Amino acid sequence: MSKVSRYSFAALALVVLSLCSSCGKHIDIRPSRQVPELLDEAEKLTSQSRYDEAVGLAFEALKESESEDADRLLQAKSHLTLSKLFLQTSRDSLSWEHAEAAEGLAIRVKDDSLLASSLLVKGKICSYSNFTIDNNRDDEGIAYLEEALRLSELNGWKGISAEACYFLCETYVNKNRWNDVLDRGFYVKAGEWLEKAEKLDEGRQSARSLSTRMRYLRQGDRTDEAITFCNRVIEETPEQDFLKRYQIYDHLTNLYLKKRDVTKATEAHQNYSYYMQLYMRQKGDDILQNLQTEYQTELKDRQIRSRTGLAFLLGVFLVLALLAIVQFFRLNRQISIKNKSIESIARSREMLFAVIAKDLYDPALAGIKDSQTLDFIRKWPTMSEDEIRQRCASLSEGDAAMDPLVVNYISDLMISKKKSLGTKGLSARELEIIALSKEGLSDKQIADKLFLSPRTVSNHKYRIYSKLEVSGNTEMLAKAEELGL
Repeated sequence: MSKVSRYSFAALALVVLSLCSSCGKHIDIRPSRQVPELLDEAEKLTSQSRYDEAVGLAFEALKESESEDADRLLQAKSHLTLSKLFLQTSRDSLSWEHAEAAEGLAIRVKDDSLLASSLLVKGKICSYSNFTIDNNRDDEGIAYLEEALRLSELNGWKGISAEACYFLCETYVNKNRWNDVLDRGFYVKAGEWLEKAEKLDEGRQSARSLSTRMRYLRQGDRTDEAITFCNRVIEETPEQDFLKRYQIYDHLTNLYLKKRDVTKATEAHQNYSYYMQLYMRQKGDDILQNLQTEYQTELKDRQIRSRTGLAFLLGVFLVLALLAIVQFFRLNRQISIKNKSIESIARSREMLFAVIAKDLYDPALAGIKDSQTLDFIRKWPTMSEDEIRQRCASLSEGDAAMDPLVVNYISDLMISKKKSLGTKGLSARELEIIALSKEGLSDKQIADKLFLSPRTVSNHKYRIYSKLEVSGNTEMLAKAEELGL
């Protein structure tokens, strides 16, 4: 960087600092938002599966509610929102901590609705945390859920009552999980809670209703009844409800496999894949529309909140940023030119050795389709493997003398592998999940590592299966190894 550019850069920095000190007190770029607004926005982000952003807004709401004029009711709502978010992202200990805080505040402000919701979350946590027979909390969860149901029935809150009944059914199903022989008492109790929940739900086949009934029927080994139920739900479900349809076809696939009806299981799986792709496309369109709406709203807000000196301040920042970008690209270009040849030489030997060692004795793996070329390569061993390695090493050292057959073979191999990998269309997140799966991590461990929910990781894996044209995790890892991922 020349002396002139350094001086100009420093001068602009001083101008910016002086403007910030003089104008900063008068420019209100983003005024603080009210707690209800923050919680509403967090709920909207949750519906879009943007959990990290939603958690940030909920914490901001909690901080605002704990200010000097503290509002315990808003504190309770903020804690409850955080508890639900942490439960959805499988962080049970944090969810429990905020649920207890919400419960305590709800008791102090005498708000039965918040109290019932807090107890409901605690009951869910007890139901979800049953990993072994030694650490199950079924009875504790039942107590919380029954108390939440009692409060909601006293106040006529059908939504909370239905949700409590669904989880009471699931908890009694969980109690049978540890029994070698089905306990009919637990099973009958689960059925009673399920019937009550569906009655309160007024016949709506919600996602919770479907999953709970399927668990109940499958535990009772009532496969035919479950198949009939699924087919009836499909007939009643609108064609555009892709989410419900792919969930039902997933259940049908497992049920037909249990009956060993391969034909119907295959047909159900094809429908499952079809509707899952439609749902993912529909969800992507919705997210794009929401982002566009948010952008337009934010743009209008910025225009309303702008002040007289903001345009000049932004102009100075732009000039300063432009100078920084120019200097960055100059330095980056110089570094790139110096390092390009070094990187190419460093990678070439490893790439050549890896390619030849993997595909030397089976050129079909390289993507070569022509049968005559395959026969020619297999039947005419012009050089041994050691000789080819020596020629490759000499090639990386600048010796251009190399057998034409090996040159053509490596060229075809590299081009075909590049095309094969390029057509898979894997995203950066999907490649990251493949890499973590190769380390032997489960879906839950991957979700914790990437700060996602296990359901989101599962959805990513289904898209990976579709792109790699495989049907399971083992085949996915084998395909990834084959493609060099």
